Amino acid sequence: MIIIPKASTKIDSLQAIRAFAAIAVMLFHGTQILHERLHYLFLNNLFIPGFSGVDVFFVLSGFIIFYTSSPEKSNVGIFLKKRFIRIYPIYWIVTILLIISFLFSPSSEQSYKSDLGIILGSFWLYPQKQYIVGVAWTLTYEVIFYLVFALTYLRKPIFLLYAFIGWITAILLFYFFNIKTNIFAIDVLTNPIILNFSFGCLVAFVYKRHSEITHSEWFFWGGLILFVLMWSIFYQLKSSNAEAFTDDMARVYLFGIPASLLIFGALYLPMAVPGLLVYLGDASYSLYLVHGTVLSILIKIVLKSNYGTLFANFSGAIILFISTLAISCCFYSLVEKNLLIYLNRVLVAPRTLKYPVQN
Repeated sequence: MIIIPKASTKIDSLQAIRAFAAIAVMLFHGTQILHERLHYLFLNNLFIPGFSGVDVFFVLSGFIIFYTSSPEKSNVGIFLKKRFIRIYPIYWIVTILLIISFLFSPSSEQSYKSDLGIILGSFWLYPQKQYIVGVAWTLTYEVIFYLVFALTYLRKPIFLLYAFIGWITAILLFYFFNIKTNIFAIDVLTNPIILNFSFGCLVAFVYKRHSEITHSEWFFWGGLILFVLMWSIFYQLKSSNAEAFTDDMARVYLFGIPASLLIFGALYLPMAVPGLLVYLGDASYSLYLVHGTVLSILIKIVLKSNYGTLFANFSGAIILFISTLAISCCFYSLVEKNLLIYLNRVLVAPRTLKYPVQN
């Protein structure tokens, strides 16, 4: 029997997973943008399951929030203030930049960006069908989870269990009985994707209580193999049938469960994580927020320079993706990182957050 203790690089391993998740989302959106504007399908649409990076993010958020919080040491107000600082300021900057960009270069297909209701809803991440920043819908789920966690676990841990039992029961009832309310906020609150947060909390609950685990590598490699297998199945079926796996419950069992196993196993693996992957994990929120805009701008420059045909191929796509990644990382290093340090020093305490990103 082999017993492997918790690895000292546990947070670094999560940052590496976060980096891969953010890159997967970038390649998912990037493939769509390239196909739409340069009429080139990158790797035959291999990254059509790349949206699964969002499911990984949600499991990671559930884990990190549960693992780093304690009712004895955490104050509800301070917790929410830190979450607010982590999510909103940099998101507001990106939102404002996109609104300004639209005002200078309006288009009929993006006319919703001038709608005051959508703008206000976007700023506060209120559940709605359209946001100024396309990926902001996922942040709405993050905010909902933070609020539920703060109002339950930080008051009394058992309250979170009760909340999840009731919440999961409602989600399953709405799903299996196909209940429709035509109220968008309720549809959001009963979306199966929320189950991914509960998976992350469960992983943290077990991890907190077991400093050692037998054959932890089985969880890691099993989760990784299962994730790749589900990716392959989704790719094959979706390529032949656009209607396959269209409901959000599919992404939970296809990617949420494998991601949970992968994350749990990674926590115990005594592996050194390359610094570049840790950095990309730290920069993942910036990459997540700006990759679509950055890539779109790069393609506009390419088209206006009449170099479209030069980039409508594998090599050109790689150059565009690497450039998008590099510019997003610069945005993180120059803007997001410094803004977080300043806001936490001024508004929370004379120190930065111990655990970097919560996406």
